[in-house]
Amino acid sequence: MGQYSNVSQSITVAGKIDNFDPGRNVTLSVNRLGFMQEQIMAKTDSAGNFLVVFESYTPIDAWLVYRTNFLVLLNPGDSLFVRFDGQYGNRPPILNSISFSGGDAAQTNQHAAKFQLMYYSNDLYRDMDRNNRAVKELQPAQYLLYLDTIQQKFMEIYDQFIAENNPNEESKKWAKLYIENDYYGKLARYATNHRRANNMGRDNPWDVPEGFYDVFFSRFPIDSSMFINSCGLSTLSNSILHSYINHKLKVDKTEGLLFMPGGGIGVLPGSDLDSIVISNLIKHVHDPLFLQIILTEKFSMELRYGQNISKHEKFNDVIDKYITAPFLKEPLHQLYLQTKHRLENPQIYVEAILKEATNLSINQIVDDILQQNKGKVIYVDFWATWCGPCIAEMSNSKIMEHEFKDEEVVFVYICLDSEGRQWKAMLDQFQLGGQHYLLSRPQSAEIRTLFSISGIPFYMLVDKNGEIKETGSHLRPLGVKDKIRELLK
Repeated sequence: MGQYSNVSQSITVAGKIDNFDPGRNVTLSVNRLGFMQEQIMAKTDSAGNFLVVFESYTPIDAWLVYRTNFLVLLNPGDSLFVRFDGQYGNRPPILNSISFSGGDAAQTNQHAAKFQLMYYSNDLYRDMDRNNRAVKELQPAQYLLYLDTIQQKFMEIYDQFIAENNPNEESKKWAKLYIENDYYGKLARYATNHRRANNMGRDNPWDVPEGFYDVFFSRFPIDSSMFINSCGLSTLSNSILHSYINHKLKVDKTEGLLFMPGGGIGVLPGSDLDSIVISNLIKHVHDPLFLQIILTEKFSMELRYGQNISKHEKFNDVIDKYITAPFLKEPLHQLYLQTKHRLENPQIYVEAILKEATNLSINQIVDDILQQNKGKVIYVDFWATWCGPCIAEMSNSKIMEHEFKDEEVVFVYICLDSEGRQWKAMLDQFQLGGQHYLLSRPQSAEIRTLFSISGIPFYMLVDKNGEIKETGSHLRPLGVKDKIRELLK
């Protein structure tokens, strides 16, 4: 338990959902260290029996998604069977109904499910308004004290979990790390959310003080027994890569960069932001194993989100020197080869309709979409190949396409400010159906103005009569299903 090897091994997750709705998908969202979450759709029959098989070098946790989601803990070589009642749409009743079989993995997961039941049933978790008020009203030092108080109360839940369940070592370690994950995630989001909650404009110089993020490093050193909480380690890696490093660059007034009052960072002529970020990661992340994880995340994001192999090739020496663990090095190399092949030989999904609309006006494009899809509900996704949050939703869009495949719904993807080669490579990667438009930069600017698009991803719902019913970044794929069903009536 808790080890990783030089070769990947198969993991099998099978199960049975009682009160199963055949119209819903079962998905496993795997938290892979150094890489974006991988969405694997389960093979499912009409009776609610499902099966997922995948490979991993390391212990991991993964979100089992059906109506809601919960975490299962898995080691390479595991074969886990899980059964739960699918009639519920929130975690506590599902976790209360759950049972596992499959040797040691079953015992670990039964304990982990009991901890999740205690965690998600507690008022500390359910009272979102309290945290939102704290984010808005508290200054950095006060917010840290608030988080410390919440952390202590969650630790009391942890102690109760230990006393009542006598869990094994793996589930104990996972539960403790999961509580820390919530702490680190809230800390990382505080500055952005505080500015947003208080309507601070780009010219407002407010920021957190120097040293605010140093607590991230209290989890070091990292060892392989922590890998079972890959969800938490991924949160920590992402927090250091973005919140900590960006803040450190500003505090140190790093040469070659331009700092805006609202927290933005620009690059002065002759400077390279990637080189600056990578050198600062190497300088400040002193745990060798975690440095490998966070560098892998940096390079894998360039490949996944940007389909960018040139940056990867530029830093080959850094990759060879610092990323040596097989569970990171081998998948990263394979991702590079797959991205390179995709860029050179894109094979677009046969059901996708691609339109390079360079010679059309924006009004003609909108007209084309409405005319083609008369009498159908239209879900429009405005995205770009360089937009991480946009790409993160693509696998969910694929799930949505499958769920509505026999309904009068069409999915339209409008790609903004992107290169054609990377656009086609991205579509090849996610194998999306639907209708796809690539807009030039002038067209992108025009359509942003037409629909008041201030940021992406941005979505639009159009009813069967061609009337725009709702727009906004909040209409993410999995969260908009009920709205689509309402428009289908």
